[in-house]
Amino acid sequence: MKQVIGYIECDFMNIKYSMLYMIAIFGIVSVAFSMRDGTGAVAYMLFCGLVMSGTAFNTTKQTVSFTALMPGSIWQKVTGRYLGGVLCIMLCAVVGMISTGIVKLMGRANGMLEIPILLCLLGITFLFLAMQNVLLYLLTPFLGVQVAGLVRMLPGFILFFVLMNDENLQAITGILQSEGFSERVVLIVLGTGIAGLIISAVFSVLIIRNRDNE
Repeated sequence: MKQVIGYIECDFMNIKYSMLYMIAIFGIVSVAFSMRDGTGAVAYMLFCGLVMSGTAFNTTKQTVSFTALMPGSIWQKVTGRYLGGVLCIMLCAVVGMISTGIVKLMGRANGMLEIPILLCLLGITFLFLAMQNVLLYLLTPFLGVQVAGLVRMLPGFILFFVLMNDENLQAITGILQSEGFSERVVLIVLGTGIAGLIISAVFSVLIIRNRDNE
């Protein structure tokens, strides 16, 4: 576990400046979303977290070769990167909740985000993170800088347009707040997201092993 934490710290050191910049900019914008709807504010910050987690991947062949040169098993390296992405998303969710709370105290927010809705949004975001990481491990070493940058942004923008569309957001919020929506469903959505991360981590390990054996 100590080795995994070391990989997480390494990734965070590499992205710390871009991470602080993105949290500051996205956090300010999330305040504006908080004035309309707490769900929108947190969803916007989850989009930020997804994009931020992708910055841990370089846009050159060094993405895989750097990992191969680091001491430790492939499992430890991949686990560190996945957990780092999860931490980025969790951090951004907290920032979204804080911005919503601040605006709520000012009496200008339309409502705080309820915990069941937050857990469901996290489950959805984890699924997008799983898709993003597999794509990056699979494609980034073979792509140019511009194309690799698009691959890093694609899952985040899909999540953005799904969650930030007013009609979609209202529909999702309505479903999550309906009487027939039970805690069991919340756990299923969150569990599906976590399971997706585990499965994609397995695929990522296989991708690296197959590439190293070529």
